[in-house]
Amino acid sequence: MRPLLCVLLGLLLAQPVVAQEPDALNALVEVLKQTDDPQFQLDVLKGMNDGLKGRRNVPMPAGWDEVATRLAKSPNPSVRELAQSLSLTFGSTSALASLRAQLADAKAPVVARRSALDSLLAAKDPQLAPVLQQLLSDAALRGAALRGLAAYDDAKTPELILALYLKLNAAEKRDALNTLVSRAAFARPLLAAVARGAVPAKDLSADIVRQLGGLRQKDIDEQVAKLWGVTRATPDEKKQEIARYKKLLQTKGRDNPMHGRAVYARTCQQCHALFDAGGKIGPDITGSNRADLDYILHNILDPNAEIPNDYRPFVIETKDDRVLTGIIKEQNQQTLTVATANETLTLPRSDVQSIQQSELSMMPEGLLATLKENEVRDLIAYLAAPAQVPMLATPDNASSFFNGKDLDGWDGDFALWKVENGEIVGRSQGLKKNEFLKGPLAFGDFRLVVKVKLTPNEGNSGIQFRSEAEPGGSVKGFQADVGVGWWGKLYEEHGRGLMWKESGEKHVKLNDWNTYEILAVGSRVRTAINGNLCVDLEDTASARQGIIAFQLHSGAVPFEVRYKDFQFELNPEFELVTLKK
Repeated sequence: MRPLLCVLLGLLLAQPVVAQEPDALNALVEVLKQTDDPQFQLDVLKGMNDGLKGRRNVPMPAGWDEVATRLAKSPNPSVRELAQSLSLTFGSTSALASLRAQLADAKAPVVARRSALDSLLAAKDPQLAPVLQQLLSDAALRGAALRGLAAYDDAKTPELILALYLKLNAAEKRDALNTLVSRAAFARPLLAAVARGAVPAKDLSADIVRQLGGLRQKDIDEQVAKLWGVTRATPDEKKQEIARYKKLLQTKGRDNPMHGRAVYARTCQQCHALFDAGGKIGPDITGSNRADLDYILHNILDPNAEIPNDYRPFVIETKDDRVLTGIIKEQNQQTLTVATANETLTLPRSDVQSIQQSELSMMPEGLLATLKENEVRDLIAYLAAPAQVPMLATPDNASSFFNGKDLDGWDGDFALWKVENGEIVGRSQGLKKNEFLKGPLAFGDFRLVVKVKLTPNEGNSGIQFRSEAEPGGSVKGFQADVGVGWWGKLYEEHGRGLMWKESGEKHVKLNDWNTYEILAVGSRVRTAINGNLCVDLEDTASARQGIIAFQLHSGAVPFEVRYKDFQFELNPEFELVTLKK
């Protein structure tokens, strides 16, 4: 019997056959009835799922309910998940209800709730819009909810998104705006909010304005022109614009590539990759002629001069009045996969009203128009950098320092560093050299309040700040010390050594959580432990900006250190907020 199963599996993996032949699905269900091998079940389910990707309401194969009930008890979680996903594809109302219940359960693991949400969005559950609107108050799922609402023409959505817009972080604002410009009925409330100042006009980046134009609504076009200005210049005006920016950039001044990376992340990174970070909607620019100012300005200011066919976008209108602008990555008779500026979607062909190729680049004109002069200078300095630099923390991105789930964006030995219960955990079984976990952001003037727990107190850790990553994984710069005999001291790693010798040990709760505050403003540094002043140093020779990192110190003693509850303030006043009165 096994050879027959393998032949059927081979037919399965020929995806067009599965997509077009109901008999093949029936045969595969029979295969699943006859095997208890979880790996073989997984192979069959993967093939079925891939073959039906993007489709909805496919007629349920004979005997599927019986098979799905058995697979739901599989010891393999992937088998259970794929079986449930296929049940959705086959229009199972019970599967939809089960996933909705899982999604709404705030006590369920975030990973499971996120998986349920992805499945419900893929199935375009008709009852999902109110659930997504409720999830706007759930920080763990807010981004996915904002993106998902674009698929539902619900009149309540614009008002709910706009009510919390100013409280969103940079990534969430980008998702919110992309949803609000996906439909004319959503775009009008957005533009009204911009007009009255509830949404800053500068937040309407050039790609958002391009998407508004794709809606092809006269009143929206007129409002955009009033709020944002004309986005298309004549060739002569282009030349004048290039000359103006070139003069600005050739004027001597202090450029900050770290800040430039933050500007790049806000304006370009969703489409372009640089130094292995970023999207793939546009070309990877790592190997481009970035050091040539004329080349950079020409491509930024006149992006429609040359458009490679692989990056020519399409405007796609769905039958329920949603408009998407993006690159078509894959298509067949059943589905269309399109990559937009903030997500990749697979749409059933039956949902598509029209597809029109654009004569304009995905990279919009006017990219620099909304930037301040220092932002332009810093962006160009970053684009010309020969190697990756840290990203400077700004009010828009500071909340992305640690997402509470994983170490995405961090750098270090992940055999030593983990995330558990929303805490960054470092464990040493004895190290021959110091090990560091380097954060994704650099900070200038800042305040950090964080809780730290060291067990046992014989271990040694520390918080690097205004520091610099060095080759080989080491870090150079100031360290607020954590450990027996060192609590509350200030040390300059790979530099001048001990900078503040007085210990704050008497303020420490051993083997318990301690609140550590670090304040760096200009040339002055202050620290406190549990509200007690430890360091108060004026040092004109120290760095004024740099990364934050955590240390596991070398030595034979096994220990564990935990960090949690990060609170940042940028450009703070020079007072310790936790200081006891």
